[in-house]
Amino acid sequence: MVRRRSLPQAGQMQINFFSVPATPSNEAGSLDVAHAVRDVLVDTLAAAKVAGHDRFDVATKISRLSNRSLTKDMLDQYCANSAEGKRFPLEALPALTVATGDYSLLEYIADACGCRILRGEEAMVAELGALAMQEKAIKERQKHINNHLPAGAAEKLSSEALKRLGQK
Repeated sequence: MVRRRSLPQAGQMQINFFSVPATPSNEAGSLDVAHAVRDVLVDTLAAAKVAGHDRFDVATKISRLSNRSLTKDMLDQYCANSAEGKRFPLEALPALTVATGDYSLLEYIADACGCRILRGEEAMVAELGALAMQEKAIKERQKHINNHLPAGAAEKLSSEALKRLGQK
């Protein structure tokens, strides 16, 4: 069965900066995700049905959003383990996500590739964290340089830089 990430409550963000996805394996067959993708798709469509959107609705929304014909019967085939040659098309993934409001398949694929998906505020908070780390690294580098310059050199260089910028 596929791991499902618990979703945050409304108005609550869920971010774990220490949850690093595993690097994908290079072993033969280790990235055969066909059955897992089908399982996630089944779960996604079941959740959509609980929310009042059957496979006909989802297929219609995907078709409209992606500008590619997709039917309820095609969705059924993508979900069936017996339909080995039928695969959910990657180019329909954004439309599936929007049509169902469910990111599970996108998150599963990202995880299989050794990545994580951040949305909205999660992405902004992660960027703030990255900027804070960059700021810290810059301050540490400045401190290192200042500690290794001859006495008075930092002030002289700073004064010269301000002159060149027209600020002094």
